Amino acid sequence: MTITQPEFDAGHDVPSLGDEPSRSPRWLKRAGFGLVNVWLCYHLFAIVIAPASVAPSSRVEQRGWEFAAPYLQLMYLNHGFHFFSPEPGGSTLVSYVLEFDDGSTKTGRFPNRQIWPRLMYHRHFMLSEFLGGQSPERQQVLVRSYARNLLRENKAKRVTVSRVTHYLASMERIRAGGSLNDPDSFEEEPLGTFTWDAL
Repeated sequence: MTITQPEFDAGHDVPSLGDEPSRSPRWLKRAGFGLVNVWLCYHLFAIVIAPASVAPSSRVEQRGWEFAAPYLQLMYLNHGFHFFSPEPGGSTLVSYVLEFDDGSTKTGRFPNRQIWPRLMYHRHFMLSEFLGGQSPERQQVLVRSYARNLLRENKAKRVTVSRVTHYLASMERIRAGGSLNDPDSFEEEPLGTFTWDAL
């Protein structure tokens, strides 16, 4: 018995077994691969330049920061590296005195350890630290915002807001019996008194 090959119409292409479905052009893949690599290089550069540009830093590092700052701020990668090293400065707290219609007052400070949950404590910590690193003009905008919130949340008629700087104790001071919370390690600077009318 003889097996013959099937006949095909000469006017039609015959698909071979090795043919595969059409794929996207190679240039598209190469362009995508190139873009991903460029982004990765820029991302790594931004991650390195963020802590490197913290003062004291060179002019080159500061220029690098200007180039990477929009990306770092958009992606929320602009963390306070100077909080840890090389020479951490004092921390910033916000102190306030609330006055009510009946003549009573209430004092407070944030952040404080009574704020719970921990995520809310961290949020207050970031608000106070953000205030500490601003120019006087921007500081006033932030202080008014904090005052507005304090008045609204506590239903008070007046609030006095102060910035408190808590300086780190030196090693010598601690060895001599000092504490991290010695009263003279805090410095208070009044930022203003606010009422609903003034806001």
